Amino acid sequence: MDQYSASIGHYPDERSGNKGVEPENVSFGSFEGTDYLFVNAERACLVFVYDVSKVKKPKFKQVLPTNVGPEGGLAIPERNLLVIASEKDDRGDKMRSTLTIYEYGKGKRQYPTLKSKKPKGSEVPIAFAALSGLSPDPSKDGVLYSVEDSFYNKSRFFKIKTGKSGKASKLVKAINIKDTNGVFAAVSPYGEFSADDLAEMINDDMTVNIDSEGIAADGEGNFYIVHEGQGTVGDGDSPIESLTFIFKVNDSGDILDVITLPDAWNDKQLRFGLEGVAYNPDSNTLVADLQRAWGDDANQAVMVYSLDNDDWVGYGYYPLDAATSPAGGWVGLSDITYVGENKFYVIERDNQGYTDARVKKIYEIDVSEWSGDGHVFSKSLVKDILDITDDIGALPFEKYEGLAYTADGVWIVNDNRSRRQLR
Repeated sequence: MDQYSASIGHYPDERSGNKGVEPENVSFGSFEGTDYLFVNAERACLVFVYDVSKVKKPKFKQVLPTNVGPEGGLAIPERNLLVIASEKDDRGDKMRSTLTIYEYGKGKRQYPTLKSKKPKGSEVPIAFAALSGLSPDPSKDGVLYSVEDSFYNKSRFFKIKTGKSGKASKLVKAINIKDTNGVFAAVSPYGEFSADDLAEMINDDMTVNIDSEGIAADGEGNFYIVHEGQGTVGDGDSPIESLTFIFKVNDSGDILDVITLPDAWNDKQLRFGLEGVAYNPDSNTLVADLQRAWGDDANQAVMVYSLDNDDWVGYGYYPLDAATSPAGGWVGLSDITYVGENKFYVIERDNQGYTDARVKKIYEIDVSEWSGDGHVFSKSLVKDILDITDDIGALPFEKYEGLAYTADGVWIVNDNRSRRQLR
């Protein structure tokens, strides 16, 4: 159960020293002549389903995703239903107690939507969780790349083969990001960011500990990975421990270059730093967005970096929707993805989840309309993600972190923080 949970991004790593996924409760029901046992894994937020028609030879059938902390279960065979009660209820943590209702049927399994494989020579699958940014591979259809955020040491990025005809996508490779050639170690301290802070981010084996939020592949074997940065200038409660960086790495994870922000931006860093990055083949540039507005700015910046000139071209501002959640909070940007002809999709979201969520939208902007630093982009709605969750009877997540546009459509990934950190 632990290994399977890890293969679909549900393993609660902080529980490894205790009870792992912690099987909490069981329920039983006979559906159309088949006996099923439903096992609640409290810390993984999953229900494991077994065919126990032959008690001495149970067969694993599937997992069902639950809300946080599944405790009780009740099978109702006469209605073809299973009901799971989840206990975690904390509005401040964006988690509410719910009943989740599943219907027995003959269709294709709807979960998981992403599952890792066992690497060659390994007896266990690739463990992953806390996915953040997404990127298509411009040179190959059916391939995505993603990154893992700051929860884990030894930062990695992943290769994903997208699923067809309702099948789960496959996470096929994990690559450690490494300062093999000392490129990152040679970055100069700046402002409140010290040499000691830099040293803390590089492990003895040259792997690095960064807060990877966005990734962009250029189709030529190079990847640009956004490190959000840590801390706010002049804030004693949240001191600067790292600047915001963009790392250029190869397909082996070796750091080839480290792109820093202009000094004027580093001087006003907010802990909500660069969040998404996309590669623009029209101009051989990177387009990156800040999650929140910095300094006295009314809106957050969308910034352009020239790969031909190795320099920042300029920036414009993105106009946000107003925060309208009954729980308050703020609205910011997540990922950005190139869609063609200098146009990009972005995820705009509030920091609320479940019934408090109000802003979870995909908008389009056109960077070719940029008229100079300070320009405010216009935006057009592509899709309201809340409409998608409503259509499938689901509650919205707080964090929709990754976005990738491909010939097959738009791909979105959420950050499953509650599952990785649940105590």
